[in-house]
Formats: sequence, C-alpha cells, structure tokens
Amino acid sequence: MHPVGVVDGLYLVIYETGSRSWLFRAMLNGRRRHFGLGSARFVTLAEAREKAKAWKKLIAEGIDPIASKKAVEERRINFADAVDLFSELELQDVKEKERKAWRSSLNTHIIPWLGKRDVNTITSLQVAEVMKPLWIEKREMAKKLRIRLDKIFVWLKAKGYRTDDSPAKWADLKPILNPLGRDKVTQHRPAVPFVQAPTWFSLLRQKEPISARALEFLCLTAVRSGDVRFLTWKEIDFDSEVWTIPPNREGTKLKTRHHTVPLTAPMMKLLRDAEDIRFSDYVFPGVNGGPMSDSTISKIMREIHNDEVNLGRSGFLDQQTGKRAVPHGLRSTFRDWVAELTDYPGELAEIAIAHKQGSDTELAYKRMSQVEKRRPMMADWGEYLRGGSN
Repeated sequence: MHPVGVVDGLYLVIYETGSRSWLFRAMLNGRRRHFGLGSARFVTLAEAREKAKAWKKLIAEGIDPIASKKAVEERRINFADAVDLFSELELQDVKEKERKAWRSSLNTHIIPWLGKRDVNTITSLQVAEVMKPLWIEKREMAKKLRIRLDKIFVWLKAKGYRTDDSPAKWADLKPILNPLGRDKVTQHRPAVPFVQAPTWFSLLRQKEPISARALEFLCLTAVRSGDVRFLTWKEIDFDSEVWTIPPNREGTKLKTRHHTVPLTAPMMKLLRDAEDIRFSDYVFPGVNGGPMSDSTISKIMREIHNDEVNLGRSGFLDQQTGKRAVPHGLRSTFRDWVAELTDYPGELAEIAIAHKQGSDTELAYKRMSQVEKRRPMMADWGEYLRGGSN
C-alpha cells in the first residue's frame, strides 16, 4: 500500500499479480473502514482523489458512502423525470408565469440533450457543453438557466437522487464557459458628445417635470439610472454631503460593495428642492409615490433630442454609432470630459462611475480615501455642464 498524497487515507494498492487498485481508509463511527475506489487501469489518480475527497466529506457528516451509494442506486431517475418531480413538489407556490419560464428554458435548452441521462451521472463538463451555445448567444438567459439547474441538482442531492454536488455550480462551469474571465462584450450606450453637453444640459434645465430633475441629478452624479430612480432619503447624509448607495439595494448593479457620491452644490440644491415637495420615501418618485420608471427618464431625454430635430438641427447623436443619446450614455460623456478636458486621473473617474477596479478590499479603501478628491472633480463637472470655465 502506497499513500499517494493530497487526500489523507488514499492509497495505491499493488498486488503480487501486478494489478493495482485505489483504496481509501477512514474512521467511520469509531471504526476503521476500507473503501475500494476501483482499478487503477480504469480510474485515474485525479478521479481517485476527487472520489476520496467526496467520500471524506460524507464521512465527516457521519454518512456511510457505500450505504449512500446504494440508496441512490435504488432511487435512480433521469433528468426529464427529475424536472417533472421538482416542478410538482417545489414550484407549487411559484407564480404561473415564472413556473412556465422555468419549464420552457429547460425544455428548450437542456432536456433534449440531458433528459434521458441518470441525474447521478451528469457531470459539469456535460452541463457546460450543453450550455455553451446559449452562453455565447444569450448570456443573460444562460445565467438564469444555470441558476435553475443548480437549484434542481442541489435539491436532487438533498432528496437522495444524487451523491455528488451540483454539476451546475459556477465555480466548476466558469473554467469552461468563461475561461478568460470575460463576460459579454459591454454594449456601447449612445452618449451626448462632451462638447455638446453644456447645450444639452441647458435644454434639460428648461424642462419642468420631476423626471427632468432626476435626469439632471443623474448627469451631475454620473451614476446609473437605477441608482437615481430608487434613491431614498435615508441614503443621503446632508451633514457630510455624501450619498451612499448600499449594495444589493433595488435598482443598483452593485452586488458586494457600496458606492459613495460626494454631493456638490448643484446636487444639494436639487435635493433641497425635492425635499420641499417631499411626499414619498423616494427622492425622485413616480406619480404614485413609488420608484420612477426607466422609461420616464428616457422620455425626457428623447424629448430634448426631438425638440432640436424639429427645429432643423441634428439633435444629440452618439459620435461612434450615430444613434440618439440615452441616459446611460451620460456616464461616457462624463468619462470623455475627464479624459479630454481635465487633468484628473482616469482612475478617479472610474471610481466616480463605480466601475470595479481591483478587489473589494482595495475598492473600499479607495472609496473612503478618495471621496473628497472626487468632490472637486464633480464640482468642476457641474460647472462645465452649466457653461462655466473648467
């Protein structure tokens, strides 16, 4: 018996006949147990180590791997039947629309290829191969589908239909689906050319609806539309003149980190004016007091463009695509202004628009230490938009 390392208790057994096999030794319920992992002719060292790791985990939980394996063998089920069973037992209280979305995505993209396979034999490689086309063509749909698959496989293991962990875990699929860590190419959002920004901003300030004030605040802060639309009063610190967007709050794309925005004089005026007519927890609410819709803000921007076109002018078109500028593109307008007309570091601008650079720890330090450095930059941006000198 020769220990092979990495996993304590895993041995290569060499018999007098020359045959070789893998053996895993461990204590289970106070007794030394020997578990055969198969012939070395058919099971590789990597496979033996993975199996030993899985069995060691089961043993640590007080589960007999052999008994568990036998129990699974007695409960064999293919993936198509498993989806039916999961839907029947676990999606009872889910809205009909969502339940149909689950079934439709699985029936279209997974079941034709994995439906007849025993759920206990499905691997991460098989899941990844099936999902590859969708990952390339419809990334967001693929992400939703992976989460649904993961929930099903976790449930199957909990119910005894599967011995191994879910083959749809992102940690296992990422090296295959996203080997270079690249997500879908970021779509360029049509932006107001920075040289036209003061003209555009002047026309915006002539608009009266509260949605125009929301768009004005969005432009001054260079944040995303959802961050402004779902902004609540409790996020504003009037004393320190700082707005803190918490992670995972509705409307934000920040998942694990907060974002601080230094509030300049024009921003504070917008907030004070909004406070004078406050009737909702939201700073820029919709007509019923709830969050303002994205289309409401977009409508104001579309009106400004159309007003110019109706006067025989070109309006506000993106220089790269020639398309009409949209609210999200204002972040690019700000970024171009920083690069072309100021000496502020590009990194400072990236922090201002909440682009992730570095680890969460590094970002937390930068946000804390550079919020005051960003304040004059944002003040200069506001002055530029109002037609002042840079």
